[in-house]
Amino acid sequence: MFGFGNNENTVKAKIEDLRPGHFIELQGGWFAHDFVRSKFLIESPRVIDELRAANIKTVLVHLDKSTIPFPAPPDIDFERPAAPPAGASTPPTPMLSEARSATNAPATMQEALQRGSEMRRRQEAAEAAHATALQETQFVMKNMLAPGAAVAERTRAFVGDAVSTVMSDDATLHLLSSRQGEMSLRFHSLQVMTLSLLTGKRLELSETELQDLATAALFRDAGIGRLQDSVRMSAGGGSRIEQEAYQSHVLYSVEMAKSSSAVSKPALAAILTHHEAFNGTGYPKKLAGEDIPLLGRILAVADRYDYLVNPTASPLGMTPAEALAKLFQQEGARFDKRVLHAFAKSIGIYPPGSIVQLSDSRYGIVIGVNTDALMCPSVLVYEPSVPKSQAPVVDLLETADLNIKNCVVAAMVPKEVLDYLNPRGRVAYFYSRSS
Repeated sequence: MFGFGNNENTVKAKIEDLRPGHFIELQGGWFAHDFVRSKFLIESPRVIDELRAANIKTVLVHLDKSTIPFPAPPDIDFERPAAPPAGASTPPTPMLSEARSATNAPATMQEALQRGSEMRRRQEAAEAAHATALQETQFVMKNMLAPGAAVAERTRAFVGDAVSTVMSDDATLHLLSSRQGEMSLRFHSLQVMTLSLLTGKRLELSETELQDLATAALFRDAGIGRLQDSVRMSAGGGSRIEQEAYQSHVLYSVEMAKSSSAVSKPALAAILTHHEAFNGTGYPKKLAGEDIPLLGRILAVADRYDYLVNPTASPLGMTPAEALAKLFQQEGARFDKRVLHAFAKSIGIYPPGSIVQLSDSRYGIVIGVNTDALMCPSVLVYEPSVPKSQAPVVDLLETADLNIKNCVVAAMVPKEVLDYLNPRGRVAYFYSRSS
């Protein structure tokens, strides 16, 4: 697969082993290739296609300058544009210099400010929709045992609207700034529903499956309300007795959800299995692999991610990038890799809420995801010459020589930068349409 290069910070790599985020060096000098530079960061899968089209077989990867490990974790398989239909003429693949000059012209400050204004407009709409959804989540969870069909109908309407929004072509995932202190069950349930729906859409679930998934996400932890406060706050930790007591919430949740006609059998199965693990170490039945329903496997990933960034017993959790890395690197055996891949593609390699440092040394916070180029999110940039209410936003997909150098933790960021970027204590995601 790979061999050592000329020093401990480089390795020789085949083209098929490259991923966006690898910093490479082309060998043989300028006469050996048509690229404008011999050393650069791969920012898009298209660059890898250009290298292949240029008949370049191997390159050097600079480990210290790459933003992801080499070899890359096998978990993320970057998608490529669909092939043209048979008989269609295929345009020649441009070299890197042509592609950048044609599509990646540097964004001006004015463009960045305008983009920031538009992003804030859409975020305000998402904030309002999220506030309404939180109220509706609280209502259906609180009244799920009420007699009659009214609550079930209201649940179906709420879930149907959520699925319709997520399935729309112009749906956008937003990082929200409101309710930073929210630690309630309704908040966690709505976040898991949002993340699950985005993952389910990526997995191309049907509309009915998405409705079942969203319903299960809402009610999967309903039984936690029956636990003692100390057990509930332990979140599965503590003594063995406390762990077993906490795990009983799954059966309580199923029992409660059965009383609602809005909860289908597939949704009940997802509720029952959302704490099962792909390697058989979960609960309550220690199921493994595909014995766990797909909807339960999706809920398991979304639930764990949101717990890492929004822990129940603390206002401070992991950064989104840290949480995603933990899922892949330390806990990957617990999850279906196909689901984990889809989840990562839904929220990006640098999930919204990640604090990053750009290649020009500026700090920023990721606020949007380019799902076709996961290394190139939209970043709100620290610009002290501009009021933070008008902060510029840079779309890294549209910049020529700007990329993410690394993710940083809040403790390593200057206070004035943190005050400007305003990273969230609670990481809240929600979606909106452009209209």
